[in-house]
Order: sequence, then structure tokens, then C-alpha cells
Amino acid sequence: MNKKSAQTAVEYLLLLAVVVIVVVIGFETYLPRAKVGTELFYNRIGVGVLGNANPCGDGTCSPFEEGKCCVDCMCSGVIHN
Repeated sequence: MNKKSAQTAVEYLLLLAVVVIVVVIGFETYLPRAKVGTELFYNRIGVGVLGNANPCGDGTCSPFEEGKCCVDCMCSGVIHN
């Protein structure tokens, strides 16, 4: 192996390391967001596919949840997120 091909190999390894670091940081940052989004989507679409599901805990206060779902709506004068 000559000097130029060794330098090229090192450059490719450094480039690969940078790409891996960017991907790992991206997974750490965006994977939780994607999980929350997909769970919300499933909870809303699941009602149409599977029938009536418990909408409590989906992050929105629907009129039929008032007084029944303290996680999403105001119960006893306290707002829960």
C-alpha cells in the first residue's frame, strides 16, 4: 500500500465516523418525536379501524371526554397535561 492510498483510506474512515456520529445524534433527537407522533396517529386512526377505543390520554380534550378524562381535560379545577 502506498502513501496516497493509505491517506485515502484514513479519509474515508474519518468520513464514515462523522456520518455515524450524525446518525446517532439524529436518532437520539428525532426518534422520541417520531414515537410520540406515531402513537398519536395510531390512537386516532385505531378508532376507525378497531372500533371505539379509550381516547383518554391522546393529548386533546374532546367534548365527550370532559369530566371523564382528567389527563386531557380540566377536572376539579385542575388542568392536567
